[in-house]
Amino acid sequence: MLRYLALSILPGIILSSPVTFELPKGQTECFYTLTPEAHCTITYYFAVLGSQSNDNAVDCKIYDPSDRESPIIERSDIRLGEWSFLGELRGEYAFCFQGSDEYNKIVDLDIRYECHNGLDVLSQERKTRREARNLRGLHTDPLKSSVENSVDKIEEQLYQLEGNLLYYKARNRRNHHTVRSTDSRIVLFSIYGILLVIGMGLVEIIILKWFFRESRKHAI
Repeated sequence: MLRYLALSILPGIILSSPVTFELPKGQTECFYTLTPEAHCTITYYFAVLGSQSNDNAVDCKIYDPSDRESPIIERSDIRLGEWSFLGELRGEYAFCFQGSDEYNKIVDLDIRYECHNGLDVLSQERKTRREARNLRGLHTDPLKSSVENSVDKIEEQLYQLEGNLLYYKARNRRNHHTVRSTDSRIVLFSIYGILLVIGMGLVEIIILKWFFRESRKHAI
C-alpha cells in the first residue's frame, strides 16, 4: 500500500505530520516525501509500538528519486531509532517498511526535511514587500517602513516558533509512545520474574519433600 505523509510548509523547514500505521504481516508499506530542492537534510524516526509477539523489529529501505530498485539506505531488525541523511537529489524519496510473516505490527513514523538554501512562500512574500518599499524610496514614511520591517521580523519569528512547537510536539508524542512501550515491557518482565520466583520456590519445596521422604525410607 502506498501512502503520502501530509506536509505543512514553514519558513526554512518542512515538517511532516507523524503517522501511526499498521504493518500487515508479510507486506511492505511505503511512505513518500517530496523535497523541493537538492541537498536537503532528511530526518526520519520510527518506532514499533506493538505486536502480537515479542518480535518488535522491522526492516527499512529508503529509495531516492533516481532509483526505485536499489535502496540508498537499508536497515534490518530495527525496533526504533532516529537518523538523518543528505538528500542530494530533488524529488520524491520512498521509505518502505517490512515486518515478519507471522504477525501485524503497529509503527509510529515521522519524516521531515530542511532545506537551508530555499525560500518558501512566506519568505518570498516578505521579500516582495521589502522590494516594494524600496521602490517607493523617499516617498515612504520612515515610521511606516520601520513598523512594516518589525512586522516582517515578528511574522518570521512566529512561524519559526510554530515550526519548533510542532517539532517538539511530534517528539513528545514519540517519547510518550516509547515510554508506554517500555512500561508494558517492564510489567511483563516483572510478571515473568514473579512467576519464575514462584516456580523456583515450588520446585525447591518439591525437591525438599522428596529428599526428606527418601531420607526417612533409608532411616527405617
